Amino acid sequence: MNNNRIQVEILLGTIAIIVSSILLVVVGFREETKLQESEVVQIAESIEFGASLYSDNCARCHGQNGEGLIGPPLNDEYFFTQRIKEVGWGGTLRDYIISTVSSGRPISTRPEQWPGEGVGYAMPSWAQDYGGPLRADQIRAIAAYILNWEATAIGEVGQLEILTLPGPVSADPVLRGRAVFNNKGCVACHTIQGVSVGAVGPELTNVATVAETRIDGQTAEEYITNSILAPSDHIVEECPTGPCASPSAMPANFGELLSETELTDLVAYLLSLK
Repeated sequence: MNNNRIQVEILLGTIAIIVSSILLVVVGFREETKLQESEVVQIAESIEFGASLYSDNCARCHGQNGEGLIGPPLNDEYFFTQRIKEVGWGGTLRDYIISTVSSGRPISTRPEQWPGEGVGYAMPSWAQDYGGPLRADQIRAIAAYILNWEATAIGEVGQLEILTLPGPVSADPVLRGRAVFNNKGCVACHTIQGVSVGAVGPELTNVATVAETRIDGQTAEEYITNSILAPSDHIVEECPTGPCASPSAMPANFGELLSETELTDLVAYLLSLK
């Protein structure tokens, strides 16, 4: 009788252990799932935060979608597969982005293509530790946003088509040209009173008047157009921070970056500045 009781107690104890083990596994699985879900939410929030910071601080040089303007593109296959090899970086791409954004880049590694913001530095420091305006968590968020482009850059997923509702298009080429000036990075390097405060290239507040007398035999329209397409053909003497760089710090590929209509509109806008 006692033996039967002992066997029953052993059996019940074994069952209790098995049930407890199963419960622990289930609870552990649920906790792991919750942790994974929490991590996904944190990453998504970081990317969303980084998108806003990127738009405010980085888009003027690297493009709103990372396509590159006066700074190199950040959304292409080369950036995600070759960049850290080219510069000899031994860490991860994430660490490279954080380091570069934090401390800036005094010299462009590809100045013929991407001169950056001007003479003396290609990209300013952004981290507060280096005299910039951004906290460490903000820079990490920017890195998360940039890294979010990897899947489309290397072809893991197709580029999503962004659908927008058709809006009114201005019939005024001057207004369209001002939009080109803002969207294509010109604001980063040139000052126009009331519009932009760039201090790398010549001031353009009265460029239409100045352009009329810049080169004998050349109209203001011809001079402005040529200055956009071939910026090193004529270097003006003074820029806001001193003598203008020669060859020009302005990218020479705006003929590729701008459509024919965008170029015409941009010239129309600059010709309105008298």
